Amino acid sequence: MAMDLSSIFDRCYDRAMGVEHTAGSYADHSADHSAERGAAPKTRGPLAGLRVLETATVLAGPAVGMFLAECGARVLKLEPPSGDVTRQWTLPEENPSQGRSAYFCSVNWGKASLQSHLNDPDEQAVFRLLLAEADLLISNNLPHQEKDLGLDWEALHALNPRLIAARINGYGSSSSRPGYDSLVQAESGYVSMNGPIGGPGHKMPVALMDVLAAHQLKEALLLALLQRGQDGMGREVRVSLLDAGLASLSNQATNWWMGGVEARPMGSEHPNIVPYGSTFRCHDGQWLTLAVGNNAQFERACTALQLQPDPAWASPTGRLRDKANLLGQFQDCFARHGRAYWLEILEAHRVPAAPVNDVSQALASPAALRLQLKDGPLYGLRTAVFEGVNGPNPPQNLAPPPAFPQHSLADMARTLFS
Repeated sequence: MAMDLSSIFDRCYDRAMGVEHTAGSYADHSADHSAERGAAPKTRGPLAGLRVLETATVLAGPAVGMFLAECGARVLKLEPPSGDVTRQWTLPEENPSQGRSAYFCSVNWGKASLQSHLNDPDEQAVFRLLLAEADLLISNNLPHQEKDLGLDWEALHALNPRLIAARINGYGSSSSRPGYDSLVQAESGYVSMNGPIGGPGHKMPVALMDVLAAHQLKEALLLALLQRGQDGMGREVRVSLLDAGLASLSNQATNWWMGGVEARPMGSEHPNIVPYGSTFRCHDGQWLTLAVGNNAQFERACTALQLQPDPAWASPTGRLRDKANLLGQFQDCFARHGRAYWLEILEAHRVPAAPVNDVSQALASPAALRLQLKDGPLYGLRTAVFEGVNGPNPPQNLAPPPAFPQHSLADMARTLFS
């Protein structure tokens, strides 16, 4: 069956989305197919019309792909025959729908998906056609794998000079070590300073290095798109989990370099100011936290608690030196009334405070519900949460995370080359 090869990407995308067309109907990749059964929704947003290939798996790379989909891009996810590994990361309490675990659903909304075995020659042929049309490629291969798969920058740039290749790996382009979030958290210092006071270090309960690296890569590729708009040329941009983690050490890094202070596990306390991040148990057993960052706020906090401040607490440094005594007296005050009472009193005195919510409580808030994505039993959270440039809030046309792909690049090869 003859077809216009300029529409290969859109044909693969639509097939993955369950859209079937007659020959010759692929010329306009932005056509609205909403009237067709199983149709891929027409994309809207500042990146509408952008074509993105995603070969990355797990969290960091797919998070970038979902962000682009939320902004209107057409994202085609190519998964190994066994699927993205996170499809199998199910909790005992889960009843995953068609291979869509809760973990997978966290970063895969708005995408189409095909199985791929990129070592197969026929699939490689289709893959090269897709790359020739794509605007962006998101991958997380090890550097030595890139050349074996034809994903090295020289080959990509020769095939499509406008292509932007966005790469995430663990330790940079010169390292062949695979990157795992928990290991990078340990190596970049986070584990050593996180956990209970005096206790062993703990990793963060979210894959923070992946999240940080994803944000870095979003910034890099948006800059690359801006530059391509000026000179018409694609670029290769790379981010490592280690670099993203180290760059985010912020004041903990300068505390060491300038003060020689090694960060140690200190619960939710802050190394520079107190009470900031400090948590207090109220009379009803519920917890709240304070973020007192200056002298005026501290004075108002003492007034709200009806506490006579010690002269030693007159400066931030003095409060740090007498931290144990200060926190003990604050705790005695909070133990006299329930949390709701104290939050009202603190707000009235303009003292920064917040309840310590469970995740379930946080997700029940109006703010979280505005970000909620839902399709039957599937849930997610928007990742593009800025306002003013991203169309509907939230986007109404975001497809649910793709079920385990029923079609493959091999299927497309048979269709194209038969």
